[in-house]
Amino acid sequence: MKIETAIGILNKEREFEGLSFSDLLQDIQNEGKIIYSERVMEAFERFMTEMTPAQKSLFAPVAK
Repeated sequence: MKIETAIGILNKEREFEGLSFSDLLQDIQNEGKIIYSERVMEAFERFMTEMTPAQKSLFAPVAK
């Protein structure tokens, strides 16, 4: 999957859910396959492979 396609899929999901892009990425990371389709999960994985470690750290889980 091309990165442009992955971003398009994630953006459509973001619009559907009414979330910001970063909120969507965090929700996908937290909920994963429980809520999101295989296509969205593939797009998420593709998007995350393109990010630098510093960018990925923005979505790291926070200890409560």
